Amino acid sequence: MLSVLHVIAPGPVGGAESAVLALTAGLRDQGVEAAVLALADRSSGPFIERLRAAGAPVDVVHAPGRQYLRDLRGVRAAIRARGANVLHTHGYRADIIGLLAARGAGIPSVATAHGFTGGGWKNRLNQRLQVAALRGHSAVIAVSAPLATELGRRGVRSERLLTLKNAWRAPSEALPDREAARGLLGLPARGPVVGWVGRLAWVKAADVALEAFAASGHADATLSFVGEGPDRPALEAAVERMGLAGRVRFHGMLPDAWRVLRGFDALLLSSRSEGTPMILLEAMHAGVPIVSTAVGGVPDLLDERTARLVPWGDVPALGAAIAEVLEDPTAAAERATAARARLESDFAPGAWVARHVELYRRLVAHPT
Repeated sequence: MLSVLHVIAPGPVGGAESAVLALTAGLRDQGVEAAVLALADRSSGPFIERLRAAGAPVDVVHAPGRQYLRDLRGVRAAIRARGANVLHTHGYRADIIGLLAARGAGIPSVATAHGFTGGGWKNRLNQRLQVAALRGHSAVIAVSAPLATELGRRGVRSERLLTLKNAWRAPSEALPDREAARGLLGLPARGPVVGWVGRLAWVKAADVALEAFAASGHADATLSFVGEGPDRPALEAAVERMGLAGRVRFHGMLPDAWRVLRGFDALLLSSRSEGTPMILLEAMHAGVPIVSTAVGGVPDLLDERTARLVPWGDVPALGAAIAEVLEDPTAAAERATAARARLESDFAPGAWVARHVELYRRLVAHPT
């Protein structure tokens, strides 16, 4: 019996967290024993609750403050208790600890590289340590072609590297309609709203979203930030400085942000770097027009037939793309419909999960 243990140091929400949730459920649907070990801190509760609500087996190691020896002991114990014959890690902390644990247990390890965050020196150091660990894993999954190229350039061997874009597992419940979604956010039923969903941190470039929104020239529109992060105080100060008070809303973190997407006239992704952004898959499913920077794996998901894509750094063009969506909702809706059709044809979860199962079985049969 194939038994896979996923390891992640989760935040409350995020793309990697959503991918782990979808993959674990999909594996169990295909008859694979799949469990998750969360290297948890105070912020991890919402993710753990979502796993348990979905019926996924969950182990938790409470190790706030990056207690790596406790992490390692916890992973080793979970491997033994679950009888895992494959370990699958997500994120730099899990990649490093998981490699050591898998080697000690004599089982193959898979690491999914969801993308690099960049930013300050601490993040860059963690990324260097992560890449060093990735070189030692039995297999490494890159969620976009540009990320795979970057990993190859950094020394991950090509025979161990697989490009596998994220898929979207639709929720079992229906999406709230426009009015209900706006009610969840406390937004008025009328008036154009541009939505932005993510962590308020450097790599997601919420500051660029704010500049582009101001450049769009729509004085009657609202910009809604859904998410939390270290950049929020600076963003709030910028809103005041730019004279946008009353037109920009900060809603904080929402564990199931997909519930509010239909309240937006456009979903704006302004990131400096991305792997395969789960929020775009969610917006494609919701039928929301998308404006995005063309970074990382975004062009693997969308093109000019399905969204408005803008080169990174061109804030006026990003603002013009927002204005175009708001001024021509019919054309925007046609692109959103095409995006949903592409999601259903190219990013269905069945084949995605099956590719993982194929990889796991190969590694168990022929460990490297």
